[in-house]
Amino acid sequence: MVEKRTLALTTLAILVWAVSTTSLFGYYYLRLQDYVQLTREYEAITMKVDIFIDYGNETKVWHNNTIVPLGFNLLNTTELVADVNSNNWPGLGVFIDSINGVENNPEDAKSWFWWHWDATSTKWILGEIGADQHILHEEEAVAWTYRSYIEWPPLPPS
Repeated sequence: MVEKRTLALTTLAILVWAVSTTSLFGYYYLRLQDYVQLTREYEAITMKVDIFIDYGNETKVWHNNTIVPLGFNLLNTTELVADVNSNNWPGLGVFIDSINGVENNPEDAKSWFWWHWDATSTKWILGEIGADQHILHEEEAVAWTYRSYIEWPPLPPS
């Protein structure tokens, strides 16, 4: 009698374990499918860019694979990775006054310049427009450098 009861309880325990494990697996599989779909939708409206910041004092920081919405400009993107102060120059666009507390300094003739990587020529190109006017593209690399503006053009990122 004890053996039949032990066998019945063991069988019941295994059955409960099998049903609960299968249910949990099913639940998490459905959740995974939801996340896969959400990721696909998210990737359709975002892009990844690389942002380099050279503070001019040997401090250099890369923000690789920064995820931003499609159509974001350089100013918006820089504000995602750093504390930025800027000014709007009518007709010219927005120019950066400081990044993470490093301010343009007329006494040292130092200022913030932005660059973009040209894969065709394999070199950095000095930004031609304000940071708010440069719309970023998928996997684009951009850089901010704090350099002297007495020597023109300033050195590209290194």
